[in-house]
Amino acid sequence: MEKEIITNNLAETQNLAIELSKTLRGGEVLALSGDLGSGKTSFTQGLARSLGVKDKVNSPTFVIVKEYKTDKKSKNLHQNLSLVHIDAYRLKDKQDAKVIGVDDFLNQKDTISVIEWPEIIKDILPTNTIWIKFFHLEGDKRKIIFDNKLVL
Repeated sequence: MEKEIITNNLAETQNLAIELSKTLRGGEVLALSGDLGSGKTSFTQGLARSLGVKDKVNSPTFVIVKEYKTDKKSKNLHQNLSLVHIDAYRLKDKQDAKVIGVDDFLNQKDTISVIEWPEIIKDILPTNTIWIKFFHLEGDKRKIIFDNKLVL
């Protein structure tokens, strides 16, 4: 069963990501689907802040992949996690993603991968990918739908 949540502003969207971060242990792949301006990057910024990323987080549209170190440790590991933010918008297909090594980040126990525009590379995403759909409503309101693999 999908779970639908309406957020009324940027802070609520980022707070939702903070709540999600409490369930992450490392190895997760989050596929953020939605139009431009629907809240994907804002959500990722909240997630990163919650994980202790100190760097500024913005969309990696032109560099495609950005990796951030967190100050959080997985309960199963003795090292800090990495947050990998991937923007597949400029990729043509899964082969483009493989050439630049996107699939190297997927399913790494010490990494949480967040992918914007995941539909372009869905064929290389693991079956346990958590799909999150973003919809821009009026003003700063967003509708966010989590797939049934996620319990918040």
